[in-house]
Amino acid sequence: MKLLHLSDLHLCSSPDAIIYGINPYDNLQKAIANIQAFKDTIDFGVITGDISNDGSKGSYELADISLSILPFPIYVTNGNHDDYHNLIDIEHRKLVYCPRVTRQGIDFLFLNSVAIAEDGTNRSKGHLSDWELERVKRVKDQTNPTIILMHHPVLTSESWMDRRILINRVDFISVVTSIPQIVAVLSGHNHRSFKKIIGSCLFSTSPSVSTSYSDFLRPYEEANSPGFDVLEIEGNNVSFNTVNTR
Repeated sequence: MKLLHLSDLHLCSSPDAIIYGINPYDNLQKAIANIQAFKDTIDFGVITGDISNDGSKGSYELADISLSILPFPIYVTNGNHDDYHNLIDIEHRKLVYCPRVTRQGIDFLFLNSVAIAEDGTNRSKGHLSDWELERVKRVKDQTNPTIILMHHPVLTSESWMDRRILINRVDFISVVTSIPQIVAVLSGHNHRSFKKIIGSCLFSTSPSVSTSYSDFLRPYEEANSPGFDVLEIEGNNVSFNTVNTR
């Protein structure tokens, strides 16, 4: 199975919007042009959140229309910039939200890692509720290899990015690494590619389709390395290739 992993499109309702000096819509079109070269080999795609930058209905429609040119289904989960209801509750042509998907004998479990602040807004840092952690724990009762998808990463980089990751990451990693059926955890949010194997599980953060950051640059300084991941999955074995679209 070949899986396309996109993250952090950060679209606004206008295709002319500029974020940190970058036009997210233009970068999405560059990504799509790259994907077109091998689109017929992809079984399906996932987007691990922040499809929108402003949560507007127009931004999701822009993403939906743009990605509809691709011939495979695309499943999504939400990020801290997304409006949950505009993304999840509205039926789109291409973007599909489903808490759990099974394809070719592999389970894909989509988690909501967005933490809500006291004022009701989404926080930059993520948090998995007890209910979401319980969904992960129930994987041990399944037989299929399982891949978890969520917006917030769990790996530290000893940089400014660590203030943006999952708050209860230690508990999550402890649960994941105790369940051999979980073969990979895919995330986004930090706008740069980072991979690490813990135990037998691949923890993979996809680069951002829009703006890109680096451990070695100032916070939110553009690193000029947007892109996406393509993963090949054979049973419990997961390998990846990162495509830079700049």
